[in-house]
Amino acid sequence: MEDFDFRLSHLLEWVNSTQIGERNLQKTFISPTLVVRDVEDSGRGVYARESIKPHNLIINVPHVFLMNSVTVLNHIAKYNGMKLDHQMSASADVVHDVYATIYQSLSKEELLELSSFQLLAMYIAMERKREKSYWKPFLEMLPTFEDFSLVTLLYDVETVNLLPESTRRMHDKVLKRFEHDFKVVFEMLSSKTENALSLVSRQEFLLSWLSVNSRCLYMKLPTSKNTQDNFTLAPYIDFINHSPDDHCNLKIDSKGFQVFTTSSYASGEQLYFSYGPHSNEFLLTEYGFIVPNNKWDDIDLTKAILAILKPQQIEFLKQHHYFGNYTVNREGLSFRTEVALATLQESTPQESRRLIGLINGNFDGTSYKASHIAS
Repeated sequence: MEDFDFRLSHLLEWVNSTQIGERNLQKTFISPTLVVRDVEDSGRGVYARESIKPHNLIINVPHVFLMNSVTVLNHIAKYNGMKLDHQMSASADVVHDVYATIYQSLSKEELLELSSFQLLAMYIAMERKREKSYWKPFLEMLPTFEDFSLVTLLYDVETVNLLPESTRRMHDKVLKRFEHDFKVVFEMLSSKTENALSLVSRQEFLLSWLSVNSRCLYMKLPTSKNTQDNFTLAPYIDFINHSPDDHCNLKIDSKGFQVFTTSSYASGEQLYFSYGPHSNEFLLTEYGFIVPNNKWDDIDLTKAILAILKPQQIEFLKQHHYFGNYTVNREGLSFRTEVALATLQESTPQESRRLIGLINGNFDGTSYKASHIAS
């Protein structure tokens, strides 16, 4: 606990240090009504030190403390001299070590070929090992493998095989993403040195990759090639955990990354974000936690439904983009599942006006539901 408190104070000292931006003096704001606690079984989170009213600004972190493709490229540019379209002041000193040599060897074209995920995971893995890093206070507070113990990427093969089939499919997708990103980064580094694995091992890259995956927040960036690249890592803000219900709002402007309350909090209550409408399967495979009584939980019926569909029904569903991903949750059947079960009741679905009407929203499917209940 003492180590956590020391690292937290180091982080707060860093984000509250004066940084000169390109146009103005950027200042961090963390409301005195907030406190970070590391609670057994639930991990670290942000709590109300005293009552907090709704619609209040509680955090602002300036851009110079945000880690994203723009800030990382600007820091690497201090080593390789590349000219960037989106320049910002990078106040860190140049440190001469083996990683500096690698940064010097990386061209602008090579770096821009990387996705933001690949760039940040590689950069974090290397900066963690440097004796001096501008980001050290932030890197010291990133999760350890112990924090990710429930993420399915860290399960052994036997445990993965015990997962429900739908969860295994999600796990396989996450694993495929990671393996692809590591391969891209490893091949690029291998073109620069014979000791690529000594610079960034698979395990080091995995830990950094998981940190990016679990801590990234949406932020539109000028360097992004697609929406998946629109994210940033924000120190202190990343302590705020997920809830499917209560959450704070985010705002990004020239002052930085800001957090506002949307509801009131009593003293001792934890503050939350909503990561989105995610099931526990998704939360487990992506982040390594689940939420009790998660309203977004569902059951995958895809395999059972596909097994009883006839070829012409399958063809119809494919033609209309309703093939697969059939689920049911506590609120009822998903619309895709309703369409599949309606199609199951049509021997010649291509000729059914009511089926087309259901898909187009001109028919509520009452007769299909009645027929299904009767059967």
